[in-house]
Amino acid sequence: MASIRSEYHRFLAHLAQRHVHDDVRRLAHLVLDHLQPLAEVGAARRGRSTRLAPLAIAHLAQMPVAYNGDARGPENGPALGRLHQLEVGPFRGFMRQETFDLSHDITLVYGANGTGKSSFCEALEVAMLGSISEAQAKRVDQRTYCNNARLRRHVAPVLSSRAEDQPQAVQPDEAEYRFCFIEKNRLDDFARIAARTPGDQRQLIATLFGVDQFSEFVRGFNPLLDQDLMLTGVQAAQLAQRRVQLANSEQTIAAYPQKIAAVEALEQALAQRMWPGATYQACVDWLLGTPQQQGRLPYVQAQLDANPPAIYEVTQARLQALLAEAYRIQGLWRASSGQLAARAGEVSYAKLYEAVLALADGATACPACGTALAAVAQDPFAKARAGLEQLAQLAALQQQETGHRTQLSEAVRVLWEEMRRVVTAGAVACPAESQGAGLPLLPPTAAGNWLGAWVDGDRRAWNALLRIAEIIEGVDAQAREVHAQRGALAQERDGLQQHQLEVQRLRTLRGAADQDLATARQTVAQFDEANRELIEVVAAEVAVVAHHQRVKVAYDGFLPEIQAYLAALPGVLLQGLGEQARQLYNAFNRADPPGDLLHALWLPVAENGKIEVEFAGEPGVRYDALIVFSEGHIKCLGLAILLAKNIAQGCPVVIFDDVVNAIDDDHRDGIWRTFFEDGLLDGKQVILTSHAEEFLHRIQQELGARRAGAIKRYKFLPHQGEHELRVDSDPPAKNYVLLAQQALAADEKREALRQARPALESLTDRLWTWLGRRTDGRIDIKLSGPRAPWELNNKCTKLRSAVERIAAQHAGAPDAVGALVRLLNVSGTSIEWGYLNSGVHDAQRDHEFDRATVRTVVEAVTALDAALDTLQNR
Repeated sequence: MASIRSEYHRFLAHLAQRHVHDDVRRLAHLVLDHLQPLAEVGAARRGRSTRLAPLAIAHLAQMPVAYNGDARGPENGPALGRLHQLEVGPFRGFMRQETFDLSHDITLVYGANGTGKSSFCEALEVAMLGSISEAQAKRVDQRTYCNNARLRRHVAPVLSSRAEDQPQAVQPDEAEYRFCFIEKNRLDDFARIAARTPGDQRQLIATLFGVDQFSEFVRGFNPLLDQDLMLTGVQAAQLAQRRVQLANSEQTIAAYPQKIAAVEALEQALAQRMWPGATYQACVDWLLGTPQQQGRLPYVQAQLDANPPAIYEVTQARLQALLAEAYRIQGLWRASSGQLAARAGEVSYAKLYEAVLALADGATACPACGTALAAVAQDPFAKARAGLEQLAQLAALQQQETGHRTQLSEAVRVLWEEMRRVVTAGAVACPAESQGAGLPLLPPTAAGNWLGAWVDGDRRAWNALLRIAEIIEGVDAQAREVHAQRGALAQERDGLQQHQLEVQRLRTLRGAADQDLATARQTVAQFDEANRELIEVVAAEVAVVAHHQRVKVAYDGFLPEIQAYLAALPGVLLQGLGEQARQLYNAFNRADPPGDLLHALWLPVAENGKIEVEFAGEPGVRYDALIVFSEGHIKCLGLAILLAKNIAQGCPVVIFDDVVNAIDDDHRDGIWRTFFEDGLLDGKQVILTSHAEEFLHRIQQELGARRAGAIKRYKFLPHQGEHELRVDSDPPAKNYVLLAQQALAADEKREALRQARPALESLTDRLWTWLGRRTDGRIDIKLSGPRAPWELNNKCTKLRSAVERIAAQHAGAPDAVGALVRLLNVSGTSIEWGYLNSGVHDAQRDHEFDRATVRTVVEAVTALDAALDTLQNR
C-alpha cells in the first residue's frame, strides 16, 4: 500500500502542474483520503465505482484544491546519512531482538534458503519504505504479515543512521529510498514478463521498478461512474414520462376528428354494400331492429330456429278414391252373394266335388253294384264328373264371394285408416273447422257397419271430412313452401351475420375513439393537480442531479489524467538512464564476444514501448531486446537499469536482496567486478544478501585484505529444531591473506602456509590480469613434464620480470615487484616453497617449517595484496 500511496503523491504533484478543473483536483484528493478501501477493489463488477461514487457525492465539494505535499513523509527531516544499525525482532522469523551493525562500507549476509535472509531484508524494507512488497503482492495485511508466526506479534524494526557522528532514527520514506533496493524477485518477474506476448508486457518497467501495484491500482478504475450516479433524475424521468403521456393525450384529442371520419367512411361503405342509397343507421336498424320493429337478422334467425311445419300428405282425391274402391268391391261382393243366395240350403258344392273326386281316384269297380268298371256298359264316374263340373262352377262362385268379402273388408279398413288420419291431422291443422264439422266418431277398429253414418243420406259427414282434407291440403302446400325457403334463409342469415360483425367492429372503433378522447380530455384537465407533489420533488431534485453531473465531469477529467500519468511513468523512471544502463550491461557481460556488447540502448518512454538495442557488431541495426536476449541477458539488463537508477538518484546505499542468485554463473564474474572493481559503487554502502557462498567468498578474496577486513559479515545458520533464527554475527573471514595473517599470529605455521598458497594463486592471477590489460600479458612458464602442473615459484618469477619492465609507469607496480622479489628470495628448494608449489598432504606432515621463512612468505603475500589494491584503484 505504501508504494501505491507514494506513487499517488507523485501523481498529485504532477497534477498540480496541469491545467485541469479544480473539481478534478478535489476528486484526486478524495481518492488519496480513501486510498486503502479503493485499492481493495478493482473494476470487476464495478467494485471501484461502487465505492468511489458515494464518497464523491458526499465529500467532493469539501475537498481541497491545492496539493501541499505528503504530510506523512519525512521530507523536512535530515537527509539519510550512513546506515548505522538495525534492531529487529520480534519480527517475521525473528523471535527475539537481533542487532545488526550496518556501519561498514560492505555488509555481506549469507545463509541457505529458509534461514532468515528474507526476514532481514523485509525489516530493512519496513524501516526505509514503510511497506513490504511481498505483503502487498500477496494482499496480506502488513501488520499480520510482520508478526512472528509463533508469538503472533511484532515490534517495528528500528533503523538508525549516522550523520556528523550522531546516530538518528531513519524515518520510512518510500519516495526517497525506493531505489535503494534491488531484489531478486523483481529481476525474476522482469524476465518472466519479458517472456510473455507483447500485449502482456505493458507492466514490464512497472514490475522492474516496483510500481506494478500502482499500475494495477490505476487500471482498477472503471471507465465511467455513470451507473452509480443520478445523472437524469429518477423523479424527473418519471415526470417526463408522464409529460410524454400528456403529449399523447393532446395528440389523441387532435386526432379524434380524423379517427371518426375514418370510421364514418367505413360505415358508409358498409351501408352501400347492404342497401345502396340508404344511410348507415337505417341499414343498422333494418339489420338488427329497433325496439319498435324486429330486424331482418333476428327474424331470419327466428325462422331458422323455429320447428318446420309438418306435411300430412292428406288429399280429397285419396279419400274419394278409397271410398270408390270400397263401393266397387262392395258391388262385386253383393253380386257374388246374390248368386249364392239362391242355393243357400245346399251343401257346400266344393266339398261335394272334392269327395267325388276322391272316390273316383283309384276306383276299379262301380260303387253301386260292384261290377268292374271295365265290364259295365257306362262308367258311373264319368256321368258323375259331368255333374260335378257344374258343382265346380258353384264352388268357384263361392270362393269368389269369399274373396270379394275379404277385399271389401280390406278396402274398408284402408278407408278407415285414411279417414282416421284425416281426422287426426285436422285436429292439428284446422282444429276450428274440425270441431265445427260435427264429424261422427270413428270406431276403434274397421269392423262393423260404421261407414253408413258417413255416407248414407246427404253425406254431410263425408263432405265435411272432404272439406277438412281440402284445408289440410292447403296447409301441406304452405308447409312445402316453407321447407323450400329454409335453405335460402340460411344463406341470407350468413350474409347478414357478416354485416353484423362489420357493424360491431365499427361500433368498437367508434367506442374506443370516444373512450380515448374522454380519457385524454380528463388527463389534460387534471395533469398539474394530479402531479403537484411530483413536480415539487423534481424541482428539488434538480440540485441533486446537478451535483451528480459535477461528480461525473470531475471523474471524466480525473481518469484520463491518472491514466496518462501511468502511461508516461516508464519514461519518467527511465529518463536519462540509457547510457549508464548500457555501460553497466556491458560491464556485466564483459566476457561476451565484443560484437555482442551493446553499442546503443533505447529505453521506452511510454507504457507499451519497446526496449531496443544496437549491438557493437551490427551498428545501425535495432533489435527488440526482449526478443533477441536470453533470459540471463534480460536479467542482466534489468539489473543494469535498476543499478543505473540507484546511481542516478544518488542513493547512499544499495541493498542487493539475493540478486546474485537470479543471475546465471556465466555473468557473476562480470557482476562482482562491476560492483567492486570498477569503482561504480564507491562512496555507497553496499548490503548484499545471498545463499551463493562461493560468490561471497570470491568477493572477499578479490577485494583484497584491506577491503575484506572492512567487510561486515553475517551468517544465518540452519535451524536445529528450534523455532527461532540463528545468526552468526562474526563468521570467519574468507580472505586468504587475512586467514594467513591470523594463522601466523597464532603461530600456526602450516596453517599460515596453507592459506598463503591460495592467496598467492589469487594475487598472481589478479596481477597477471592487470598486466594483460596494459601489455601483451603473455609470459612463459616452464613445466617439469608433459602432465606436470605449473609451479607458483615459476609463475612469480615470470610475473616479476614482466611487471618490472613497466613498473616505473604505474604507481604500486614497484611495490608489487618488491613483494615478489622478497618472496623469491626464499630459496626455491625450501620446504616452504615446496608446500606453496604443490601443497602438503597428511603423509608429509613430518617437516617442520621455519617460522622466519613463513613470516617472510606471509608478509610478502600481504605486501603484494596491498600493491594490487593500489594498482587496481588507479
